[in-house]
Amino acid sequence: MITLANNRIVLTLEPDFGARVTSLTDLSSGRQWLVPGDCVDGDAYLGDQARGWDECFPTVGVCQHPSWGGPMRDHGEVWGRKWSVTHNADSCMGTYVDPQFAFARSLQLKGMTVIANYHVTNRSADPLPYLWSQHALLATTPADRIVLQDIADMQAGGQPLIWPRHTARDLSAVGRMEEGFALKLYGQAQNTASAEIAGPAGGIRFDWSGAGIPSFGAWLDYGGWPPDKPVHQVALEPTTAPADDLAAADAMGRARRLAPRETHRWAVRITLTEATRPHWKSPR
Repeated sequence: MITLANNRIVLTLEPDFGARVTSLTDLSSGRQWLVPGDCVDGDAYLGDQARGWDECFPTVGVCQHPSWGGPMRDHGEVWGRKWSVTHNADSCMGTYVDPQFAFARSLQLKGMTVIANYHVTNRSADPLPYLWSQHALLATTPADRIVLQDIADMQAGGQPLIWPRHTARDLSAVGRMEEGFALKLYGQAQNTASAEIAGPAGGIRFDWSGAGIPSFGAWLDYGGWPPDKPVHQVALEPTTAPADDLAAADAMGRARRLAPRETHRWAVRITLTEATRPHWKSPR
């Protein structure tokens, strides 16, 4: 394990397991923001695997794409793999190198913010389509709220959605385990977008540029998935396409494409926020 720390944040990651960030702790409140658990590999990404913060590339869901030569692994090719990671006290650089691509993520702590910079390079002689999603599974409580800014054209299950209204519930209110509710939804980032968990014990906010990361996904799971061992987790996911897998992203014309030897870059800022946020109110 590698630990990064300053006087506000402690972050740990596991280089041999996809450089998964296994904990992100707010030192002022003691709150651990990531769903805890052991690093467990598997053929499918189910409840035992759904822990911490992984990177999904070049797909999220299982699919086939001719450019990748066969079935693509659930949640992509880089989670659970051994990365090369160098680090100092408050920053690190992690890289995963495959015959077709090289994927890299740097993390730097600045006060209450984690700055995540990414780049991916096509190492092959052919164009390479991809989908990327940041996949940080957050440990939330029913006292928390979900706040979205500059995210438009939302949809869930292929149907338009006006946030936070849904036929089943108010989506801005974090649910309880006994609800048995699970939903994946998508939207489009406008300019500088943000998605935040806000509550009486502090919050966590994701900020990114719509020019570099045009889409947003949210995974809301309040005991609704997986059927055999349900979990409670929320993921606020900056992503390159509003799709569950690369084949679907390509079909809608939203897959990114790397030319041979080309590199793409993007960034996300993750900030731990104070408990007294002006837009927060209790859902109860």
